[in-house]
Amino acid sequence: MMKITRTGLMAMGAVALLSSCNNDDNGGSVEVRDPAEVAVENDADIKEYLSTHFYNYEEFDAAAKDSTYADSTGFDFKIVIDTIAGENSDKVSLMDQVEKKTIAVELSAEETLDHTLYYLVARQGDDVAPTTTDSTLVRYKGFLLNDVVFDNSNTPVWFNLESIVEAGFGRSGRGFAEFMPALHSGGEIDINEEDGTYIISGDYGVGMVFMPAGLGYYSGSGSIPAYTPIAFAIDLLRVEKIEEEEE
Repeated sequence: MMKITRTGLMAMGAVALLSSCNNDDNGGSVEVRDPAEVAVENDADIKEYLSTHFYNYEEFDAAAKDSTYADSTGFDFKIVIDTIAGENSDKVSLMDQVEKKTIAVELSAEETLDHTLYYLVARQGDDVAPTTTDSTLVRYKGFLLNDVVFDNSNTPVWFNLESIVEAGFGRSGRGFAEFMPALHSGGEIDINEEDGTYIISGDYGVGMVFMPAGLGYYSGSGSIPAYTPIAFAIDLLRVEKIEEEEE
């Protein structure tokens, strides 16, 4: 076993978020809609989803209280979402556990529109919190509110958060970058030279973010329909601080 390098992880990376989802052309015409109207509809849809679903918080809570819990049960710190119904009718909803963040998004030189981001920190992590100008090593899963997965990278990949923020209104999942400072990095990453498999251990950050289309992919991209809210489950493994250049 050897510790995996930043360059090695970049080479191993699966289809990355920006390259796979940064094309706003769905191959047909898209109805032009009022961003304020879309934001209100998206917020209602996100709240409905959060109110009717829960995640496996009991496993995360047990692991936080007992350092041997993960080893004894095989719990791998993956977020699992399910519907509040039947035998799960007594579960605490995501709506009761998420935090909110208001982000003013520039529509034009003269106009901005507030969007609400909903996020959950399942495990904080024990190292460094990024800023929105840093680069982060992550694993992630992107999904729609009907639970259809539109992008997934179980192999760690690097993202420059500043480039995501600067891409502009509804073009590159800005909500992904705006959420990242809520997590901390951590853990050890080792790769097997012979078969390329890797092992990640330690208290890396684990969380989820739910965002309206204005912070996601407003006009749609690939399998993401236009004007659709999206969500990501994210593991934050490493942070590379990027110093601002002096003018």
